[in-house]
Amino acid sequence: MKKQQVIIERLRSKWFPNADDKIWKQWVNYKRRETNDLIELLNSDVRDSFKRRVIFLLLVPSPELNPIYWIEEVGKLYHKFDFLKTLSPDLLSYATELIVEFNTMLKPMHCDKPENIVQGGGGITIFMSVPDKYHDALYYYNSCILLLLEILPEEQCERIFPLYSLLDISTYSGMEDASGYNPFQSLLYSNVEEKWKIKANASMKQIIMDEMAGKTKPREEWEDALKCYGHIINLLLYSEKLPYSTDLLASQIEFLVSEKHYGNELVDGSKVTKIFNFLSAEIYKDIRYQVAKFIFFGNKKKFWIWSEETLQGANMMLNEFGQGDEKLAQIINSAIEEYEVKSLDSKNKQLSTKNAENKIMSLMK
Repeated sequence: MKKQQVIIERLRSKWFPNADDKIWKQWVNYKRRETNDLIELLNSDVRDSFKRRVIFLLLVPSPELNPIYWIEEVGKLYHKFDFLKTLSPDLLSYATELIVEFNTMLKPMHCDKPENIVQGGGGITIFMSVPDKYHDALYYYNSCILLLLEILPEEQCERIFPLYSLLDISTYSGMEDASGYNPFQSLLYSNVEEKWKIKANASMKQIIMDEMAGKTKPREEWEDALKCYGHIINLLLYSEKLPYSTDLLASQIEFLVSEKHYGNELVDGSKVTKIFNFLSAEIYKDIRYQVAKFIFFGNKKKFWIWSEETLQGANMMLNEFGQGDEKLAQIINSAIEEYEVKSLDSKNKQLSTKNAENKIMSLMK
């Protein structure tokens, strides 16, 4: 902890003048203080030297790194970001410096794989996954950085953007959700300037290419970068409105359906209509063609028509590219014919069932 203590002492001597210690202690001791008291003081008209103490207490990750007099526990972190939006430019720069310092300090000490603990008693066994003690702090700082990218001047954003983790701070798994590149998805949905979304997207592509080249490996099998990327882009296609430009979506789709990714399940066939509608401009025609080929020849999961939406998608691909690609036309027509046969069979079964029920009903009259 020596290195960390040196950093804390540097921050203390830079930001917390000894002349304020007595008044600060009087305020703390006046009554039992809580987080709400800190927020109220931050929003009052006291000097910035006191507000800097408040901000430090709201951001410090643990008691051993706190040089400021405070009776209640610190290090639980203030899990709302509203106070950052209320700060003056000078105080916001100060808060940013603290977040950078704490984030940079803790990352090398963080173990990103939770400890699995088995507890039992009375015939009951409980499996617990306990994250590293710095997980919450780093998760919080990552969220703060995302907010700061929305409100800071560009030159300060340039400094903090590399600190934003596109990968979850720690691994975890679940039935419906799992760790992976959720922070990348959060950034895509955020209000940050598109410049940062483009940079994050480029970083994701590089991570994918490094994994495919064998230079790096996912922390866990479910954190495969390409699969996570495809999942995130497919989720975006459920939206009626994109959270960024069509050009960026086009570059993402083009990357997913490139021939080097054939054999992966990356594009949801039910979203063809959305993709074609979003990328309807003539400049995206080549990408639409790549999507059609990937759907039928590249996707690991076979495309089959099972609804009006998927039928519409198949007809869109057939109408635009069927005449120029005989093989593609043949497989699309085959899928449409299969759907029509199944649909007719289903209708006939429904009619037969209805007639049988009507016959029974007639006997009841």
